[in-house]
Amino acid sequence: MRIFSVLLWILFPGCWAVTGPGAVRGPPGGSVAVRCRYRTGYEDYPKFWCQEGGWFCSNWFHVVETQGSEAEVKRGRVSIRDNHTQRVFTVTLENLTRADAGTYLCGVQRSGFELRATVEVTVSSAVPSPNLTGRTPQAKKQPDSPSRFQPIIIYFLLLMLLKVLLFLCIVCAVIWMSIRDRRRHREMVPDRQAQELPLC
Repeated sequence: MRIFSVLLWILFPGCWAVTGPGAVRGPPGGSVAVRCRYRTGYEDYPKFWCQEGGWFCSNWFHVVETQGSEAEVKRGRVSIRDNHTQRVFTVTLENLTRADAGTYLCGVQRSGFELRATVEVTVSSAVPSPNLTGRTPQAKKQPDSPSRFQPIIIYFLLLMLLKVLLFLCIVCAVIWMSIRDRRRHREMVPDRQAQELPLC
């Protein structure tokens, strides 16, 4: 799986323009804050928080999103605020319930390919979160499940297929224009020879 990540980074360096905590934990009835960072150049882009489902997180499925400004936007128990100076936007989930647990995406909305990071939210009273980010120092990093890479791999293969098709179309167009120019040249040569023949 790492080779696909390397290829994605080479072909699409924007894929890693957004980074998140990876996993957060909060107790039922409590709150948790998720801080996602982004690279320079995306300050004025809308930031979003949504539940993972499919390849993309379309606007219709965004739980909450900014309009590109630093103003806080709140929707129900979820709020989001962007800080252009620190290039960090914070998503706060309040009054957590068991139903809030799951895989979410924090990201930057732009036309075409979305920039995003995956965040696993766990709601459990067994290990209360001592900090806002919900990270516990004793927690071991779990290996990414293969199912998370499948949408990325499929999307990567589709993009490569489109690039190959585009390249073949360009090659065919160049060959066709070359053949057309040769035919025109051949048609013009007899006409010139006929004009140069002396009249008897």
